[in-house]
Amino acid sequence: MSTLTVPRILPQTLDEFVEQQVVEEGCADESAYFAKLAEAERQRKTTAYYEREIQRGLDSGPPIPLTPEFWDKIREEVEQRLQAKQAEKSA
Repeated sequence: MSTLTVPRILPQTLDEFVEQQVVEEGCADESAYFAKLAEAERQRKTTAYYEREIQRGLDSGPPIPLTPEFWDKIREEVEQRLQAKQAEKSA
């Protein structure tokens, strides 16, 4: 893993805040605190992505009941597509 070096360019008030957060969050040092912030941001963005995708699904139209018959139809369609692809390759 590579090492990220962040120069100390924070204003005094932010520098003091970071030092306080290191203690409050139980981080070993400033690097660990910034790593924790980066991970939290990654998780936030991942959650936001899934929330958007779920909303897209909800907005896509009326719900379709996922009955055993529905899954049988999906399996049948997939099998037909696979057979058609195999037939293309054989020809």
